[in-house]
Amino acid sequence: MVKNNKMLQIGLVILVCCIVALSGCTNENTGSSNTSSTNASSAEDIMVTVNYDGNWGGSASGEFGYRELSGNGEQTINLGKISGILTVSTWTKEGAGPMSLKLTRGDETLGEQSNSYPSATVTITV
Repeated sequence: MVKNNKMLQIGLVILVCCIVALSGCTNENTGSSNTSSTNASSAEDIMVTVNYDGNWGGSASGEFGYRELSGNGEQTINLGKISGILTVSTWTKEGAGPMSLKLTRGDETLGEQSNSYPSATVTITV
């Protein structure tokens, strides 16, 4: 059961990467203001919180385009006000250990995942 669950999650990460690659080839979004990570945030902004003990990378993709994510330790990134389907994936090549990913808007948790291995993917409709 655990092996099948892990393989399913790895398959989802690969699927997301393929979707991101295809959307990157057709979308010329160069970073509009609704996806900036500014200090100011509104209650309608989508926030991504990643927690991993070390360096990590990731991506956020949806109707707004594609955005690379990266950080070290626990970090919160403001994706801005977005709508539609949103997929956020995080990973690291550093080693093992738990990783958690949480998407929020205001005080509302939209989706979250926590794994004993260093990757996580959440897909939601906002």
